Amino acid sequence: MFSENKCIQDEFVMMTMEEIVPEDHLLRKVSKYVEFSFIYDEVRDLYCADNGRPGIDPVVLFKLVFIQALDGIKSMRKTCERCQTDAAYRWFLGIPYGKPVPHYSTFSKNYERRFKDSDVFENIFIEIVKQANKYHLVDGTVLYTDSTHKKANANKKKFHMETVRIVKERKRWLEDEINRERLEHGRKELNFKEQIEKKEIKVSDTDEESGYYHRDNKEQGFMYLDHRTVDHKTNIIVDAHITKGNVHDSTPYNERLDHIIETFGFKVEKVALDSGYDSMDIKRHLDERGIKGAIAYRRHGSKESRKRKAQYKYNRENDYYENRETGEILEYDGLVDRNGYKKYRSLDKKTVINRHIYEELNEKFKEYRNSEEGKKLYHFRKEKVERSFADSKQNHGYRYAMYRGLTRNQHYTWLICAAQNMKTITNKMENRKYK
Repeated sequence: MFSENKCIQDEFVMMTMEEIVPEDHLLRKVSKYVEFSFIYDEVRDLYCADNGRPGIDPVVLFKLVFIQALDGIKSMRKTCERCQTDAAYRWFLGIPYGKPVPHYSTFSKNYERRFKDSDVFENIFIEIVKQANKYHLVDGTVLYTDSTHKKANANKKKFHMETVRIVKERKRWLEDEINRERLEHGRKELNFKEQIEKKEIKVSDTDEESGYYHRDNKEQGFMYLDHRTVDHKTNIIVDAHITKGNVHDSTPYNERLDHIIETFGFKVEKVALDSGYDSMDIKRHLDERGIKGAIAYRRHGSKESRKRKAQYKYNRENDYYENRETGEILEYDGLVDRNGYKKYRSLDKKTVINRHIYEELNEKFKEYRNSEEGKKLYHFRKEKVERSFADSKQNHGYRYAMYRGLTRNQHYTWLICAAQNMKTITNKMENRKYK
């Protein structure tokens, strides 16, 4: 029978917010498994204890950002507008109908006046990881690291050129080994100095702290890079470090790995990395810590030199190269160049093969990468860290930087990743409950 509803908007409904919000709503589950009261202790020293007007509950302020991240809402203005009418949001914030939702500028004002010079954002992120650890959702033995770009809030056509001095970081451990090797073979020590290079780069007129990102087959423009590490067990994000878009993937890796281990006390046994991390610094650092690394291969040298080297077999016991077909011997003449390459020459000096002074370390990592365990570990990399990036961009508003400046983007990234970890905790615990 045909019917028509009239004036239902004027009806009084006697229901509590507890009754309105569905039992299986994500925010209900988040509140069940994630404890937020620790935020009070983190921010208490940033508030005046006995003077001024009562402030907005700090947990409410951070929950607003978590709502925005969990539902991928594009701005705080839109988030607060949704909070006006969404019962689940009000339930999560603890603000009943009849009481106003904070103005959208409230978090920004608190950030500028109270939070921006504090470490509260990182501490919140760390605490959520620790809560995941209490639920046994973090193992800490196998880690995956990669980087992804995030578009800066800047027009890529508005920039100026600037000449910068780039001081190449010296590898003193390699310099010492080179000179030790040269002295053993009667060669003169090399005098190593700082290498300074002048380079012209694009600097954004709107966000000078972003970096111009340009890689083959990828979008170019002013970006920030998120150097992210996830844990193998349930894909919990354990680190998210923001740099300019023109910083190489491998640059912050060793420092961030040490930071993760020191912060959470992990006993890392294995890592998986793409070819951007194929550097001697990283391999040496992993080897010193006793960590196995499945690192994708990156071709070095010219095609001709690689082909020539493949024709020879290295004799480790007697330290020479032998031609696989003719039996020609290339002997080491005691010469090591500034880059750490030993020279192996034929008797007529026409054939030369370079071998790095730490080539055995390269071979060790190559052997592990090609092993069944290494192949399996590297295969999981795209299912772990790359999936984490995809989830951030598709579901949590991570494709574009909402703010300008390196520090503010880092702070906001910690909160987004904390929210993403909350969702992972909730989903894994709910799945565990029904098994």
